[in-house]
Amino acid sequence: MKSFGSASARMRGGASASLLLVIAGTRPEAIKLAPLIRALAPLRRADVLVVNSGQHGEAVRRTLAEFGLRADLDLPDLPAMPNLGAAVNYLRAELAAVVARWAPDVVIVQGDTLSAYAGALAANDVGHRVAHVEAGLRTESASDPFPEEWFRRRIARVADIHFAPTPAAVSNLLDEGVAPGAVHCTGNTGIDSLKWVLDEIGGVGLGGADVDRSSVLVTLHRRENHDRNADVVCRALLRLAAQRTNLRWTLPVHPNPRVAAPIRARLTNHPAFDLVAPMPYRDFIAHAARAALIISDSGGIQEEAAHLGTPLLVPRANTERPEGLATGFVQLVRTDEDALVEAANAALDAPRRAPLPIDEHAPFGAGNAAAFIARILQSSFTTRRTA
Repeated sequence: MKSFGSASARMRGGASASLLLVIAGTRPEAIKLAPLIRALAPLRRADVLVVNSGQHGEAVRRTLAEFGLRADLDLPDLPAMPNLGAAVNYLRAELAAVVARWAPDVVIVQGDTLSAYAGALAANDVGHRVAHVEAGLRTESASDPFPEEWFRRRIARVADIHFAPTPAAVSNLLDEGVAPGAVHCTGNTGIDSLKWVLDEIGGVGLGGADVDRSSVLVTLHRRENHDRNADVVCRALLRLAAQRTNLRWTLPVHPNPRVAAPIRARLTNHPAFDLVAPMPYRDFIAHAARAALIISDSGGIQEEAAHLGTPLLVPRANTERPEGLATGFVQLVRTDEDALVEAANAALDAPRRAPLPIDEHAPFGAGNAAAFIARILQSSFTTRRTA
């Protein structure tokens, strides 16, 4: 990554390089932006400024460090806010000040988070172009899941460049009236990170011999599984633990108290459950690759599960990643105690399938999305500068 000092030179008027400003605010954003930051670093006549929005500041710092990266600018931690709208307005103003100060050629946001939405609005507020990584994901409902579906649809309205991970995502954007020339089918940068980590850990667990049939990995964090639904999932896990006494359940507990409180209240004292802090990405992937089953409402694991060869149950009403369902490794299960128990037992009893290779036929790309996006961005700002 080129230095923060290069951007300072630009502010003094002594540099002609284009400036790309990358905003990350959550762990998933950092995971999916890390390969792009690496791919942007060697671009000629381009500086890269990475901004940690402060939404989940420490998680972003730790995750970028796993990839040998760090933010150039760390904003203060997002303070407690009375509601989501207040949080959007606060972060929008903070990021607008950053964008106005550095005057980037392109502001890059990723996914469907508060930081992505606020960053896209902030760039638009002060008249700068927005590039949206992982654009075009949609469910059949404009408001479910909330706020992710709401955020990503509204980012599309202000983005100038849309990096769609799959052909279906491209179609979604075109159906909404986005100009075809602004949409690029690139694959998902999350697969770039997964490929890098699997190469680092030597594909542990992927051949089948290292699979730990007594291990189940569970994560919950999404808003639709707060409060009552978190309790429903816990009840299902307790029933499964009673039925399958050989299993050990690992739960990295999200810091949000609305999901953490029911999990801790129900499972803390049960000997079959290990409640742990959120894992580093490398450790999480190694654990997921060895597990007999994953139960998670995460979006990223829906992209990864097929390449780990691990069956995944998703306790949600819908998904913006139908490609994962098509692999047969991912199954949507309504957040209902009986439904979860039935689906988990079926998955645990089924024969283990070989993982899908990360190649040109992979549903979310061949692990080269970041390089593709970097080339498009370079062409974009070169064309703009010479026009």
